[in-house]
Parts: sequence; C-alpha cells; structure tokens
Amino acid sequence: MDQSGEHINLNLIQQGNHLEFARLMDSYSDALFLFAKGILASSPLAEEVVSDVFVNVWQSRQQLEVVTNIKGYLLNAVRNQSINYLRKKHKEVVSIEDINQYYFEPIDTPDDSALKDEQLKQIYRAIDYLPAQTKMVFSLAKIQGLKYKEIAELLDISVKTVDYHVASAVKKICESIDKEEGGNGLNTLRIFLAISGC
Repeated sequence: MDQSGEHINLNLIQQGNHLEFARLMDSYSDALFLFAKGILASSPLAEEVVSDVFVNVWQSRQQLEVVTNIKGYLLNAVRNQSINYLRKKHKEVVSIEDINQYYFEPIDTPDDSALKDEQLKQIYRAIDYLPAQTKMVFSLAKIQGLKYKEIAELLDISVKTVDYHVASAVKKICESIDKEEGGNGLNTLRIFLAISGC
C-alpha cells in the first residue's frame, strides 16, 4: 500500500480542501480496490464500493477529527460496504467470517522479473488453493503490507490468528512450489514477495 497516505492532512480535508482530498484518493484507491475486489470478485463492484466510500468520507469529513489511522478507517469502510453488498445479494453473508471466496488479484511484475511466467503461475495456483480467510490475510499482510495489528483490527481477529494465517499460507505455497519445482519453494516465494513490494 502506498505509504504516502500517512502524510495526508486530515484537517485540510475537514475544511473542504479538494486538493488534499484528491491526494487521499490517490494514496489509497488502489489498495482499497484490491481489498474490495478480493471480497466481491468483481472489478465494477469494487470500483463502485471504493467510490461510495470516498463520497461518504467527503460528505462526513467533519468526523475525520476523531480518526487516528486513516488507512484503517478507509479499509474498515470498504469492508463494511462490501459486506453490505454481499448481505443484500446473499442473505447468509453477515460478516467477514462468512466469506468463503476471496479473489487474489495477480500483481504486475516487471518485464525483467527474476521469476519466470511458469513460476508465477505456480504461485497463483498455490494461492488459489488457500482457504478464503488465509488468502485474505496473506494478501493484506504480504501484498498490501499491512501490519499484523492492523489486520487483526480490520478482521476482528487476534494478532496470533493473523500470524497463524500468514504462516499457514507461506507453508502451503512453499510446499506446492516444492512439489512442482523440486525444493525451491521458499526462495521462489521470497522473490515473488520482493517483486510485489513487501
């Protein structure tokens, strides 16, 4: 996730500064979109959710006075908006724990990437087999770079549970790559995570 968002001046946004609000959107749109798309598995719906969240933030900008972690605040809003959509569509989805599918968006890799296409496909196949909650936590921790404490608060789980999901994901991905490549899983995954920015 773009760390430049940490330098957003919320006071200016409260006062109606459009330029600072545009900076806020630039800083967080991609990460919010990834999270929403993970939950909804639809680009148009994810874009709609992120757009709605920013409209709501602008309309209720006076409430930003009490916000201490803007990244967490926005992710919470996206989570809630996404769950509300799913609740209307599928009555059985009432919370984040009820999500049994989480879409993992492939990352853009540089043309001169140290990983071959086949290695990336192996990683994505392995990630696809992860349970939804594990995939979500892995994506938030290792692709978006959230701290374990932030993920725990966002998903209403303990830091220990976050740690378990990340360790489980790494283990299963490495085992899957080892099976296909013959023992090079951890190194391949390390390169992948370095490319993804974490």
